[in-house]
Amino acid sequence: MKHRLCLTILLGLATLIARAQQDLNVSPVFQGKIVPHGEMVDVRAKGRAISKYRLDYYHSIRFKASEQQRAMVNELVEKDRKSAVGVEQKTKKDNQSLILALPQQGTQHKYLCYLTQQKGHTLVITLVYMEGKVASITELRKLIQ
Repeated sequence: MKHRLCLTILLGLATLIARAQQDLNVSPVFQGKIVPHGEMVDVRAKGRAISKYRLDYYHSIRFKASEQQRAMVNELVEKDRKSAVGVEQKTKKDNQSLILALPQQGTQHKYLCYLTQQKGHTLVITLVYMEGKVASITELRKLIQ
């Protein structure tokens, strides 16, 4: 009985997490369809763990990308950029960051961050999806720095 309850809870959480990003073009990246899960660092947090940042949900993935993977991720991010209501882009040497404020749903503000970092011949990509009460990119940047 306990095993069945735990399994039901885990499936429910997995469904909730999948729904959080289902409207994004980059969701296949988070789902491991572009880069296998075994080749990425995947961090998820929700609830009290991130409430001090006024966030309700946080999901990040980081991986070393091939040129083909980079091109695919760039294309998907650009599609999401078209629906963004706010954009901030910065470039510093070999590092680039792009923060997209996505359309708000109810009281939930949504953000997608896309970071690329060139380390020698290795390209590291980080994608972060966040939901919460943070009302602007400026406010978000203050909280995460």
